[in-house]
Order: sequence, then C-alpha cells, then structure tokens
Amino acid sequence: MTIVTIAPPSRLDVVRPWLPRLAKLVGLAALGWLLVWPLVILAYGSAHSSPLRQESGWTLGGYQRVFTDSTTYGTLATTLGFAVAVTILATGMAIVLAAISTRLDVPLRWAITPTMVVLVATPTVLYAMAWAVLGAGESGLIGSALKGVGLDSVASAVETRSMAGMILVTSAKAGALAYLVLIAAFQRRDPSLEEAARIAGSSRLRSFFGIELAVLAPAIIAAGLLTFVKALEAFDIPAVLGLPGGINVYSTHIFSYLRQVGGADYAAASAASLVIVAIMVPLVFYQVRVSQGSRRFAIVSGRTSLQGTLTRPGRLRYPIGCFIALIVTLVFVLPVSQIILAAFRPYVGASDFTMANFERLQSDPRNMEAVVNTFKVVGIGGLLAVALALIVSFAFIRMKSRVGRVIQFASWVPLALPGIVLGLAFVWSFLTTPGASRLYGTSWALIIGLAVATMPIAVRAVEGSLIQVGGHLEEAARISGASHARALLGVTVRLLVPSLVAAWLLVSITMSGILDVPLLLGSSGTQMIASSSYAFYTNGETGAAAALYLVFTVLLITVGGALWLVAQAARVLPSLLRRV
Repeated sequence: MTIVTIAPPSRLDVVRPWLPRLAKLVGLAALGWLLVWPLVILAYGSAHSSPLRQESGWTLGGYQRVFTDSTTYGTLATTLGFAVAVTILATGMAIVLAAISTRLDVPLRWAITPTMVVLVATPTVLYAMAWAVLGAGESGLIGSALKGVGLDSVASAVETRSMAGMILVTSAKAGALAYLVLIAAFQRRDPSLEEAARIAGSSRLRSFFGIELAVLAPAIIAAGLLTFVKALEAFDIPAVLGLPGGINVYSTHIFSYLRQVGGADYAAASAASLVIVAIMVPLVFYQVRVSQGSRRFAIVSGRTSLQGTLTRPGRLRYPIGCFIALIVTLVFVLPVSQIILAAFRPYVGASDFTMANFERLQSDPRNMEAVVNTFKVVGIGGLLAVALALIVSFAFIRMKSRVGRVIQFASWVPLALPGIVLGLAFVWSFLTTPGASRLYGTSWALIIGLAVATMPIAVRAVEGSLIQVGGHLEEAARISGASHARALLGVTVRLLVPSLVAAWLLVSITMSGILDVPLLLGSSGTQMIASSSYAFYTNGETGAAAALYLVFTVLLITVGGALWLVAQAARVLPSLLRRV
C-alpha cells in the first residue's frame, strides 16, 4: 500500500487565482485616480477656500466671485468669438490643402504633409514666441522686410500681439492638426463619384463642392469640432500674444485668479474651470462620436485607390505651386528662421549678431537645470503616457466588455480639460489625496500631469497599431503554455515596439512645448524650458528665450540621432556577428 502525502498549498498557490482580478482592480483604481478623480476633486475644490490651508471649509464664495465678475462674461464671449474664427480659418485651410495634396498634380505637393506633421509637433509656446517677434511692428522680421521695400505704413501695422494675430497663429497650428485628421478621408474618397458627376455634365468645381465635400461632411465636421475644442482651451498662444496687449481669453482669465496680488483664489479658479468644462465635455464626446462615425462612413466606397487620378489644373498649376510655397514659408520657414535669428541678436530688430544670449544662459546654472529637467520629465512622462495608452487601448480592443468601454470613455476626459484646468485639478488632487501631497512641486507631479494631458494623443497613436496585431497570436502563445503576461509582452508588445517608440517621440516633443501644466504644477526647483522661456519672454529677454529653445532643440536632435544610430547598430550587429 502506497501512502501519498499531499503537501499543503503555499500562500502563493492560494493567492495565485486572485492575482489577475487583483491586478485588474489595482489598474482600474490607478486609471480612475489619474483620469476621473481630478475632475471630481476639482468640483469639490470649487466649494472650498484653498487646498493649501488646513482649516479650509465649505464655501460658495468662489462661485459668487466668478458669476458677479463682469470679466467672466466678457472673456467667455471673446473666447467663443475667437474659437469660431479659428475654426473657420483652420478648417478652411485644412480642406484646401488636403484637396490640393490628394487631387492635384502641382509642384511642391509633396511638401504639404511633412510641413503639417512638423508644425503639429512644434512646441506651441515656441511657435507663439516666434510669431511675437516676427510680427513686432517695424522691428519684426516681416516689418523690416516691408520697410525695406518702402511700405513703412504697412510695416507698422503688422502686429501679432493682437486679436487678429492670435487668430492667425492659432489657426496655423490648429489647421495643421485638422489637416492630419482630414487627409485620410480625402485619400479614401471614391473617385468614381466625381467621374459620374462629370459624365452627368457637372463642372469640376460643382462636382467637388456638391459631391465630394458632401460625402466628406462627417470627417469635416469632426475636424471642425476638434479645432473648436482646441481653440476654446488654448492658453499658450493667448498668454504670449494676447496678455501683453491686454487681451484675455477664458483660459488666461482662470489663470488670473491664481496670480492675484492678495494670493491665489483657488475656489474662484476652480468654479471658473467648471464653466469651461461644462462647455467642453459634451463637445468633446460629440466630436468623438462624429469622428468614429466618419471613419465608418468613409470606408464605404467602391474604388479607394487614387493612384493615377491626380488632375493637372492647366494654367493654374504653377500659381497653386506658388501658393503652397507661400503657405510653407509663412507657417514654418519664417517662424523657425526668426527663432534662430533672435537667438543670435542682442534685441529684437537689431542687425548685428552676438553670443550674449548664450552667455546669459551659461551664467545662470538654473537654465541648464531646466534643460536637464525637461529631458527627464518628457522622457519619463512620455513612457508613462505610452504605457497608459497601451493599457487603455488593450482594455478597449481586447476586453470587449463594459469595463473596456468605460476605460476608453475615461481616456477622453483629459481632452475635455484645458491644460490650465487639468493643472489646477491635479493641484487639488495631489494636496487632498493621502500620501500624494509630497509629489506637489516635484518633477513627479510634472511627469504625471503632462502624461495625463498628452495621453489622448498617445492612445490615438497606439490604438490603430494594436488593432492590426490580431489577438490570435496571443492565443497561440497561450496554447503553447505562455502565461498572459508573457504572451502580451513577448508577442503583442514586441510587435508594437516601432509604433510605441514613434508614439513616445511624438508625445515627448509635445510635452516639451506645453506651458500651462508646468506653470501650475512646477516649482522654482523644477523649471522646464517652456516655463523658463516664458519667464524670459515676459521679462523682455526674447533672445534668451529663443537661445534656450535652440539649445534644447540641438540637444534633442543629437540625442535622437544617437538613439537612431544605436537602434540601427542593434539591428545590423547580429547579422554581422553571424557572418564572422
């Protein structure tokens, strides 16, 4: 008789079946704290005096100060008018450029898409500063050129620190984003519709406006709504171009409550934030719904290939090529040239060159600390944003449950919160969550705040690639004995590496140019180049601000080039070693 002794289960064996459920609960709690809790605590903060005072109590004084302040209604009306003007200009520019890029055989057509991609990735605060110098009346680059040809009166009228300047500069940035949203729909359009209209006797112009734009209406509405939302939440461009001229929009109005002489009025700022959130939330989710509907609509087509369907516009071919050259020069070449010139000149409008701005940076160690801190924050913050985006995308695409849909819904919340509102929400969140108050004022607060702010961008970049990686590969790994984690990391994540790296680069560059979140979550010891450059600019040291960004850009290109070389070496080295 054989006696079999069964060993009692270890603690790990008892806990192991619960580990997946426990991990899911921890993940949901973390996502809830990052994405939903700041919005909840912002509403709580609007009825409290301050997150910094222990004796803070319930009060409706913030709402009273906001709604009895005539400036609130004035800036709200100004912001709505500003957003409408930007939407019309930016969406119009995007439609025209997308139509040229996909329909016409004209010179420089190839330059449109790269210019729009680079323009979207260009830091907003840097772009605004470039235009502040470019359009500085007679002393700006444009004004100097006009004076050179005898147009002195026109030169003095070129002033970008005005409402018209804010609208034009914001339209250029928002138009690039709208172009990237529209270009896929224009490329997928069915050319047989235009051919049918032409056979029926319609002119090219009539078939374009009557048939093609009507078919593309859902995508155009989605791009227009996105542009309207981005204009409503704009802070960087109005802060750089509007505030020096005394022009306030709603985001700078919220910021003014935090920069009052008698101390920050957190309750009024939170109450004012909820007003813009109440406007933004339905707009964002309607935009998401329209955008998803437009994708379904655009896929339904008979013949999607546009190869060989480009039209030569006859005598207009070269004028349209000149128009493209003008747009590329205005929205990209001029601002970049101005930043480089400003970095090497003692003041705006000077004709001589100097290294004084770089010596000014070198004389204060805090400037180099800002550069180092920016690399640290955008590097780690970019990784965190991409990791969150991967979790959110995986939950929505693979889980196919109500939890997945809730997580995807929550991932859009940061897009509905302007950066200044998101920063304020995280101030409340850090200071009221037990154990999180130590993060406030540190680089980790910036990393978390910027990662959440840019997570919608990362989700959109990762989501499409994850859909292309079929779930059957993970199932095959699981059948072969791999655990869930090993199948996910060894198969899916490994195949997604190129997309994840691209998303990390895009998110990191975007983070480096965000101004509003560092202004609220940073401290004197955690300055980033966006906040340091803005401080230089507000002190009248535009050359130093340009030099700081130039140094950062050169270092960024150097680091990016080094990483590319390492990646190429890692790809080629194994084959070389095998040959040896």
